[in-house]
Amino acid sequence: MKERNIGLLSALACYILWGLLPLYWRLLEEMDAVFILANRIIWSAVFTAGILLITKKTKDVKAVIRDKKKMRYMIPAAIIITINWGVYIWAVNAGHLLDSSLGYYMNPLVVFAIGIALFHETSGVIDWIALGLATIGVLIATIAYGAFPWIAVVLALSFGLYGTLKKLAGVGGLASIAVETLLIAPFALAFLVLAPASHASLAKLTPLTTVLLLLTGVVTASPLILFTVGINRLPLTTVGFLQYSSPTLQMLIGVLVFKEVLTQDRIIAFAFIAAALVLYTIGMTQRARKARLKA
Repeated sequence: MKERNIGLLSALACYILWGLLPLYWRLLEEMDAVFILANRIIWSAVFTAGILLITKKTKDVKAVIRDKKKMRYMIPAAIIITINWGVYIWAVNAGHLLDSSLGYYMNPLVVFAIGIALFHETSGVIDWIALGLATIGVLIATIAYGAFPWIAVVLALSFGLYGTLKKLAGVGGLASIAVETLLIAPFALAFLVLAPASHASLAKLTPLTTVLLLLTGVVTASPLILFTVGINRLPLTTVGFLQYSSPTLQMLIGVLVFKEVLTQDRIIAFAFIAAALVLYTIGMTQRARKARLKA
């Protein structure tokens, strides 16, 4: 029970931190989004490498880099998570947090679709109804916005594909983010040194923004550490349920703090996604119960 409580608190803390991240990125809104992304990559690499050195687990990173089969998946995973981070940071500071929230609500359903398509996982009628409702929600959002909700779709697809590649690679925790950020760090460093947008952002630096940029590595890695602690101690159904707290916090921040408009059309789109998630959670719980009974 103690282990379960530790897992529950860790997972909940992870999703709350992810939900509150928009407040952090908004403090850097004067900076170019790619400049923020480049700093996030570099300082995440430094922070995770430092922890691995302290815990004497650098051999885990070396083992992954030497494993050609794992790197076959880790390289595209690094590219995809970079796209995800970049789009998310830009969306938050460009006034599209509600679109980002919608994307992370959609993510479990994207993972479900990938599970069926790539891993031939079993599914029931409830799951397919959930996927259908989510599709309707996206169509409503598309019609309401007058344009395809690309932010939500890119975030949902990229995070779903990232998780899939990580599963195929079989690499998790700090070693994973260390490898991913180390792979992209040279490109991030080149941007900071050479890009005019970077030079413009450097000219705007204040003591506060400098500290915030330096801490982007801690902000990125800390939730991941908590997530690893949580997922190793909790049933996946519990983790799956808790993950909805993150986009819910984002939506509340978007409406209450950033004053984004939650129009009637958006409410309807969110309602379809929410209904889909409820059905998906019911189906996931039923599958977990059947698996326990068979065991």
